[in-house]
Amino acid sequence: MTDRRSPAIRALRRIGPRLAPLTLIAVIVIGVVVGSVGGLRLGAPRSAAAWAFQAALDGAVARGRVLVAFDPDIGTYAEIRPAVRAALAQLAAHGASLSFISFSPEGRALAVAELDRLGRGSVQASHLLDLGFRAGAEAGLIGAVRSAIPDAASGALADGLRADGGGVAAFDMTLVVGGTEIGPRSWVEQVAPRVPQLRALAIVPTVLEPLAAPYARSGQLAALLATTRDAAAYVDLVRGDPTVAGRPATTISDLPPAALPILLGMLLTLGALADAIAARFRRPTDGEEIAA
Repeated sequence: MTDRRSPAIRALRRIGPRLAPLTLIAVIVIGVVVGSVGGLRLGAPRSAAAWAFQAALDGAVARGRVLVAFDPDIGTYAEIRPAVRAALAQLAAHGASLSFISFSPEGRALAVAELDRLGRGSVQASHLLDLGFRAGAEAGLIGAVRSAIPDAASGALADGLRADGGGVAAFDMTLVVGGTEIGPRSWVEQVAPRVPQLRALAIVPTVLEPLAAPYARSGQLAALLATTRDAAAYVDLVRGDPTVAGRPATTISDLPPAALPILLGMLLTLGALADAIAARFRRPTDGEEIAA
């Protein structure tokens, strides 16, 4: 038998595997350039989690002192960063103070970057407080329950927190930005029994949704964002809030992932996988048998 396929098809099959990565990149770039397409949205159109999260941030701030427990992982932070910045923008726009503390090295590095970004924006310095890094992971978290304000911290915000005990209980609410090392589980198990009156909200990457969702269903977390669609829906809600929109520097400086390039990339990847599976069952030609 001879290979009856045209020379063009034979050449395409030879160079196809080499062109596949470049084709995938080109398709994703086209999707990014085209941007949004009507009817194709990443955010869930009726996300109960997004509405609940926005309402919890609006209603939970009494005196407006929020402890931002910042411990995301560098590898997954890009997924939740738009939602985290939207939450910080919503809090800042409503006049809340933001005190950052970290219990993981990765979280501390990312917290420094976020504090610098907020400081260069329109957030007043008197509304920002850096509580630094606490070593020991969960042991450091338990220690912060009793004393969260470092001796070096100064200013009216730090003095007011010390006057109310200086521990986690001095805050009105905790926003937990979680990762694999420290996250909602640590706060629910270690902090909630010691400070039951403190409300906690959490933002975590999708990989941690199975671990965090039960805490939200049980009410141990006041609200939770744990999927890309819910996070994107929440960002859309904050962008539509005129209170936040009037303060652009407080801010969501990056957009959620666009739906079109994700869809195109998935379709192209599925097509490549289907072709690879079909090749296992395709009858080889004489030329391919001789080469083998």
